[in-house]
Amino acid sequence: MKRKLLTVAAVALALSGYAQTKGTNTLSLGVSVQTSKVDYVIPSGTSTNEVKNNNFSLGYGHFINDRTKLGIELSYTDGSSTSSGGTQDNHTKGYGANVSYQKYYPIVKKFYAYAGGSGGFVQSKLTYDNLSLDRKYNTNTYNVGAYGGVTWFLTERWAFETQLLSARAGYSTVDQSDGNGSGTVYKNKNTSFDLSTKGFINDLGFKIYLMF
Repeated sequence: MKRKLLTVAAVALALSGYAQTKGTNTLSLGVSVQTSKVDYVIPSGTSTNEVKNNNFSLGYGHFINDRTKLGIELSYTDGSSTSSGGTQDNHTKGYGANVSYQKYYPIVKKFYAYAGGSGGFVQSKLTYDNLSLDRKYNTNTYNVGAYGGVTWFLTERWAFETQLLSARAGYSTVDQSDGNGSGTVYKNKNTSFDLSTKGFINDLGFKIYLMF
């Protein structure tokens, strides 16, 4: 009887998230791709504006308890906005790092909801390429936030995760410089709060975990 109970318990554990036990490590790759194209019809013809944003992340996590994970993540952003007239072309590059805490809650079989919090830092540079001012913005942003989403633990080694809801507060410093020979530099500080949906609702955003 005792052996049967142990077997049932082992099977139940396998079906309810054996990959999230204490001591499990994770490696994750995150990808977020956004594109948009707008055509403007004007008397002299048609003007087109294209926007592309690519975000990539690489993270490491460790389950400190069953269904409870701490993690660290590095990120890279590359974006651009290009117009057919060439008057407002710009390019953005950014680097960041954050630490996170996530707690998982079973939904059905290998599907889990999760909730967590994070804090991080992002450094980015925005350059306007075709303006006479040759303007550049260097931004440092510090943020804390809470978020939630859904994870699918496909196998003992692999999981697929998407974020659906986030709330974030941030503080940033911005240095603006004009390269027209004036040497003018502007500095400003900003605070922000953002509550939004993310993931497959309004953009392509997901993470793939390797667990070991």
